[in-house]
Amino acid sequence: MVKKNFKDYIKPATSTGLYEMDLNPITLAFPGDLEKKFLGDYYKNSMILIRISLLAGIFLYGFFSILDAQLVPEVKDKLWFIRFTIVLPSFLVVILLSYFPRLTKYFQAFVTITMIIASYAIIIMISIIPPPENYSYYAGLILVFMWGYAFTRVRFIWATLAGWLIVVFYEIIAVWFSDMSFTVLINNNFFFISANVIGMFVCYSIEYYARTNYYVTILLEEEQEKIQAANLELEKIAEKRSAQLLQTNKDLRREIEERQRSEKEKAELESLLLHAQKMEALGTLAGGIAHDFNNLLMGIQGNTSVVLSNMKPDDPNYKKLETAETYIKKSAELTKQILGFVRGGKYEVKKTDLNELIKKSSQLFGRTKKEMPIYTNYQEDIWTVKVDQGQIEQVLLNLYVNAAQAMPNGGNLYIRIENVTLDKKYMEPYELKPGDYVKTSVTDTGIGMDKTTQQKVFDPFFTTKKLDRGTGLGLASAYGIIKNHNGFFEVSSEKNKGTTFNFYIPAPEKKVMQKKTRPQEILKGNETILLVDDEDMVIDATSEMLETLGYSANVARSGEEAILFFRKNNDKIDLVILDIVMPVMNGGEAYSILKKINPQIKVLLSSGYSINESATKMLDSGCQGFIQKPFNIIQLSQKVREILDKH
Repeated sequence: MVKKNFKDYIKPATSTGLYEMDLNPITLAFPGDLEKKFLGDYYKNSMILIRISLLAGIFLYGFFSILDAQLVPEVKDKLWFIRFTIVLPSFLVVILLSYFPRLTKYFQAFVTITMIIASYAIIIMISIIPPPENYSYYAGLILVFMWGYAFTRVRFIWATLAGWLIVVFYEIIAVWFSDMSFTVLINNNFFFISANVIGMFVCYSIEYYARTNYYVTILLEEEQEKIQAANLELEKIAEKRSAQLLQTNKDLRREIEERQRSEKEKAELESLLLHAQKMEALGTLAGGIAHDFNNLLMGIQGNTSVVLSNMKPDDPNYKKLETAETYIKKSAELTKQILGFVRGGKYEVKKTDLNELIKKSSQLFGRTKKEMPIYTNYQEDIWTVKVDQGQIEQVLLNLYVNAAQAMPNGGNLYIRIENVTLDKKYMEPYELKPGDYVKTSVTDTGIGMDKTTQQKVFDPFFTTKKLDRGTGLGLASAYGIIKNHNGFFEVSSEKNKGTTFNFYIPAPEKKVMQKKTRPQEILKGNETILLVDDEDMVIDATSEMLETLGYSANVARSGEEAILFFRKNNDKIDLVILDIVMPVMNGGEAYSILKKINPQIKVLLSSGYSINESATKMLDSGCQGFIQKPFNIIQLSQKVREILDKH
């Protein structure tokens, strides 16, 4: 990515180092395509300075012809021949060539040649003019060094090559074609080589600082894009979670529109930043509400599970309690959606069967758009992919909504999923590795797109809909999600004939996911369990379920209380069920101390949140499992037995 209006300042803009930018320390070249982009920008922005410096060179070379007539009139014809028939025409030719864009890649060589010609000409003039008159012409050679290294914007590698060729040529002329004394030769060598080294340092510094500023500009643009993408993602997620978040989003949109009218582009950027901050605060609030609501559901679920476990199926209230459990599960699904928003786009990657994921999402969307028939084609034995399921569901939903909006008068939606193997030639445009992928195609029979629209369809804020119908973020976010999964998008469309979106996700293992069916039965035991939670309703429900399952349940209402109890009874405790979110001492802190007391401790994490960063760290450090509230007696019994039997 190259900033179009980048200005080539000499002063460094950052402390970014040579190796941090991955620059070649000798040639100062960037790796890969970045070098090509930099050179194009560098040549473009330095062209005016190059032309001015060439014109200045023409003026100075012509002006010093007066010196020829004053100092050495007897050889001025020879000197003027060199100046006006060789040097000055070469300068004019290079200026003329600078107006041909096709010659841009050769222009550094052209300017380097003029530097060599100008210097060689002065050296030849010095050899023609007898001393001491020729001493004045050494100043011209120094001017060429200054001109070539500092003002013409010749790259360091080219300027250095020219500088040493000039020094070598001077040595040849001085040694073989001049009767210069050894002392004068040594002094001149010291003088010219020092000037050349200083010029190299100046040229190196100029190019280094130019590259540093260019690199920093790219980093800033990339960071801005990441911030914009994060803001857009928060906005899309917030719109789908609750009426409260939707209303807040609408209010904020009105605020953004007012700022856009008054402050234009600057105000728009400030409003988007404010939007992201408010969405983050709302996410924190929603997460806390979801966590507390899950604890309430846990109390209801636990008591319901205990009653059901002690009730015969023919009891008239059995079906009603089963129905209540169903409603509890649906409520828990709602809180999972809210917790998905709180995750803020962080991946919870797991092995996934895309057939099942797409079947679920298409059926759900189909119930809301009954006027749009959905036809699916699933390949058997589809390869397993590692994805964040919520993110992929977001991609599918965006594609479904886009298809529905492209068919305002109705139409058909076709979904196809298949295994594909892509070779190196096919993957070259996407800069991805060839190999095995799972391809998903979503095709509509809508109004289609022209070529221009297809090229912009994934651009943020680009939309063909009216302002009150969309923001142009759906397909942009879908593109970003697939790209972050190391996949890519394809789009093909034709006006009035429909559109097909294909996205590919890598399947490196090339394995089919084995469907596991866990028997829905209650597994009992007789071990001793320590239950740690700060909510009485959770403690009451969970401890009663554990006792119903045959376990001996001990209770601690805080991390500190759990540690005191465990110090005295750790040889009797077979398993600890530990809540993560507690006041004063949270689950992570308590677990660290418990593990020091008994490194072989078995811990089942329990939380009203889904697996987050804190839970992941505890699982990585030795916790044996995780169970999300609310859970029923079957889920609890199987998770407890899984840990106790396995470990």
